[in-house]
Formats: sequence, C-alpha cells, structure tokens
Amino acid sequence: MKAEAFVPGHISCVFRPVRAVNVMETGSLGYGIRMDLGCRAKVSLRNDKDIVITVNGEVSDAPVTRFAIEKLGVCRGFDISLEHDLPMEQGFGTSASGTYAAAVCACDLAGKDRISAIKATHEAECTLGGGLGDLLAIESRFGVPMRVRAGPPVVRGWTEDSGLQLKDLSLIVFNEPLSTAPIINDDYMSRKIAQAGDAALRSFYGNPTVDSLFSCANTFSQEIGLESDEVSSGISKLRDKGYRAGMCMLGNSIYTDAPKDKVSELFPDCRTYTCSSFSGPIKVTRKE
Repeated sequence: MKAEAFVPGHISCVFRPVRAVNVMETGSLGYGIRMDLGCRAKVSLRNDKDIVITVNGEVSDAPVTRFAIEKLGVCRGFDISLEHDLPMEQGFGTSASGTYAAAVCACDLAGKDRISAIKATHEAECTLGGGLGDLLAIESRFGVPMRVRAGPPVVRGWTEDSGLQLKDLSLIVFNEPLSTAPIINDDYMSRKIAQAGDAALRSFYGNPTVDSLFSCANTFSQEIGLESDEVSSGISKLRDKGYRAGMCMLGNSIYTDAPKDKVSELFPDCRTYTCSSFSGPIKVTRKE
C-alpha cells in the first residue's frame, strides 16, 4: 500500500517571528506566495520500524522530516520518497512542504487524521529551525495568504486571503544557499526582523495590492540587511528594466514578474523557474 501527495511550496515575502514557550503558539506572522511548485511524496509502509527517506533520489538523513514522522507515534516503518521542484535552502518552503507531504501520507496509511500531521510538522519545523510559518501558509487555500495569527493551521494559526493571484512569476536562484536556522534562532536578528516586519505588515495589510506586495517586501529585506550582493544587484537590475522583484525569505533567490525569457537573458548563469500562485487543496491518493 502506498500513499502519494503534492504539497505546494511557499515564498515568504515578509515575516515576523512569534516565539512562545508552547510550541503550538510559536510561528510567524507575514504574507507570501503559495506556489504551484512544491514537493511530491510517495510513502509506503514497511514490515519493520525503520524510516528510510530519499530526497530527489538520494538517501538522506532529512532530520526535520524524520522528527515529524517519529513524532506521529506510529509503530511501523516507512519508505519515504520526496521529489522537490525547487532547490532546498533557498526560501521556497521546501522543509515544510517535504515534511508535511511525508506526514500526511504517513497519517493516511496509519489511519491518523491530518491534524496529527500538522502538529508533527509544525513541531519539527520550530524545534529544528527549518522554518516558522510556511506550514500555516501551505495548508491555506489562498494564493497569497496573510498569516494573521501564529501557530500551526487548524490548531491555532490563522490565515486570511489577500485576494491576490500571481501568474507566471519567475524565480532566480543564485549559487550559495542561505540557511534559515542560524538567522531565526539569533536573538538580535529576531528583534530586528520583528521590528521591520511589523511595519511592513501594517503597510501591506492596509493596502494588499501587487505593487505593495513587492514594495513592502523590498523595504523589509533592505532594513533587515539579509540581501546578498547578488540579490541586491539582481533586484536593482530588474527594476532598471521596469520589473518588480523581491527577495525570497530566507534564500539567496529572487521572485519577479519579469518573464522567464528576459530573466534568462539577464541572469544566464543562474537557475531559473516559472511558477504561479496556487489555491488548490492538498490531496492524498492511495495506490496498491
């Protein structure tokens, strides 16, 4: 018996960390783009208690995913295959999408409800530093969700619909990834991000347009000082050509409304992708 699922990725445009003693109250506020690119999981039950995880065809420790699967408390092993459309550690929510894809499939096979997968994924993300709010956005049914109350979806967290849909965005990925955990776990950076995030969210929530999505994100990324030279110069280059662009949080990468042919021309040495916002449901299918 095998279960399969597609879970969308998520670009966080602006975020504001929320820390609490209770992990179910921990997370982030913010807004971002729920994408039609993400992670496809195939999960099958084993006859032993081993958890074997492959990521893009290679056996992996996958600590966040393993933590979540073990947290489910199922006394069976799993073979888990995860295939990501986008590179990891580049601000595309791959930790959350991969872990949640594995967890919803495992729960389906083990007869557990989706809330078990949500809790396990959220705790794994927050405990190991994979992310703070992607799951809340990913589980929403909005193309551009606004995270207005922190915590795991359904359990405590809450999203609202910005009303925006974005089509044919281009993604530009530079070589060196940006690791999330050292940034979101640093007290000084957390305070700096919180201050800039509060201001950017007030501005965007008061006027949720495509223009303000980009402009508030630009102000935020500049104020927190995490734009690499490549990201900063890349955004400027796109602006000079009349396009809007922003930094993917947290990655050495850019999202932009410039068409892919123009992006490939301007950034010939970079990996580029095309995506649109996605408001479809997360479905699990069973196969014999």
